[in-house]
Amino acid sequence: MSTAPATANGNAPACGAGTFAVTSTSELYAALQRWQASLGGWYRPHGRQQAFHTAGATAHERLFLAGNRVGKTLAGAAEVAFHLSGAYPPWWRGVRFAHPVQAWAASVTREATRDILQGTYLGNGSQPGVIEPTRVVAQRHKGGGAVDTVSIRHASGGLSVLGFKSFDQGRASFQGTARQVVHLDEEPPLEVYQEALLRTLTVQGHLLLTMTPLLGLTPLLRHFLGQEHSVPQAGKAVVRAGWADALHLDAAAQARLRASLPAHELAAREHGEVRVGKGLVYPVDEAEVAVPRFAIPPHWRRIVGVDFGFVAPTAAVWLAHDAATDTVYVTDTYAVSERTPAAHAAAILARGVYPAVCDPAGQAASQRDGVSLMELYAQAGLHFTKADNTVEHGLMVVLERLRTGRLKVFTDLPAWWAEYRTYMRDAKGRVVKQDDHLLDATRYAVVSLNLARATGEVTGLSRPRGRESDWRTV
Repeated sequence: MSTAPATANGNAPACGAGTFAVTSTSELYAALQRWQASLGGWYRPHGRQQAFHTAGATAHERLFLAGNRVGKTLAGAAEVAFHLSGAYPPWWRGVRFAHPVQAWAASVTREATRDILQGTYLGNGSQPGVIEPTRVVAQRHKGGGAVDTVSIRHASGGLSVLGFKSFDQGRASFQGTARQVVHLDEEPPLEVYQEALLRTLTVQGHLLLTMTPLLGLTPLLRHFLGQEHSVPQAGKAVVRAGWADALHLDAAAQARLRASLPAHELAAREHGEVRVGKGLVYPVDEAEVAVPRFAIPPHWRRIVGVDFGFVAPTAAVWLAHDAATDTVYVTDTYAVSERTPAAHAAAILARGVYPAVCDPAGQAASQRDGVSLMELYAQAGLHFTKADNTVEHGLMVVLERLRTGRLKVFTDLPAWWAEYRTYMRDAKGRVVKQDDHLLDATRYAVVSLNLARATGEVTGLSRPRGRESDWRTV
């Protein structure tokens, strides 16, 4: 293969042994040359790049949501280069194509496509690209130094074709024939994304989106982040990366970058975090809330909050309360759609028998048969107490705990964190009711902490079973 590539925007493979301080594009390329000499090979992904590639084995839509300078553009281009050539490295665990492919690569403007993507794929002056030059059979140009299409010899003997596009050409330019692979670098308009996705559907193709979230919580990000879980949902996968994942950026380089960036952009550019500024319901930095998982002492009191759904997921959140410090920990989550109350009850009870609280709306009886959700759950063995659903009061209770360090969340709960990052108010101050089921369940449990009990503790709680007038003590 060709020598180690570097992208025009400074993205680079960060791998293995040693770290290199990087302050400019020339120093970046020199660091890559040192990396190549010490490790061999032209691209060895760091852990988050590897996760992005591996996710392709099960997900047809992938989002690499990353900070600047962590190798997102390179990861997308390198993968497309493997598909174009059919020459996969020994470490590859992602999707494979045994035949030539039709592919597109596109960025925000014609200039960005030419200067960044084209340079990453084909090289730019003295710096080579990810496509091995000896595999290039033909190129068609469109003026101004821009390449329109390039034909690449595939390992099977046929020819793959890569076309370069830009979002500013509009949706119509992404119509046409099927594509096995599409790489969109930085965030496109939603209609462009949808049109590009349609090109892949008839051939079971793959769409790769590599971006830094500088535009806030857009409809396109909602398309992905509503499905963000540890296991890809509905053919989608989201992989996040920040400067800490890029081994070519040492602590000194990271400090210099932080000092040069506007404060309101830092979370997006360093961590790839989606932030919505003053619209956040809980404007508390993740670093102040997140804690690594640890074993919960048996004497800590526990409770589970549940938010009912069907098409939207039924969500459950487990809390543990350290009474000595009055600190609450979110320890586990559950969010599953389109299952019966009996199935949800079984899954929730399988994680332990704790006091359970729910949205009071679950007490409402069905107009069809007069049976409430709470009664259906009670018939399956899970008995609820209605939580206080005074929304603003509950939000302020949770926010006060977050701000005073008395509400912590385990770091290994990706679905909870996905909701936290996008939980916002609209221009009139109203909470946006979308993708908030785990946070609603959290609120129900936090305002009901007086009901929490330790494992094996006799509860003596009065709680409704079924209809409002039917109470029992358990």
